[in-house]
Amino acid sequence: MKSDNSKLVLGLIVGASLGAAITHFLQSDKKDELLDEIVETVVDKAKRRLNEVINKGMDKLDNAVDRINRKEDLDI
Repeated sequence: MKSDNSKLVLGLIVGASLGAAITHFLQSDKKDELLDEIVETVVDKAKRRLNEVINKGMDKLDNAVDRINRKEDLDI
């Protein structure tokens, strides 16, 4: 029983400390820097992925056009 109470008290202390640290961080100027960095990272990743998809689509389109052109050359 004493062990359970100790764990509960320790959990409350850790939770309160963590809450205080988060509150302090959110009210500091670092919050804005961190959010800007996260947004930049997400946007950069999305741009890279979009470019990869576009390039893959362009490659497939080029291959399809090449096959059509080769088929037309054979028919002539």
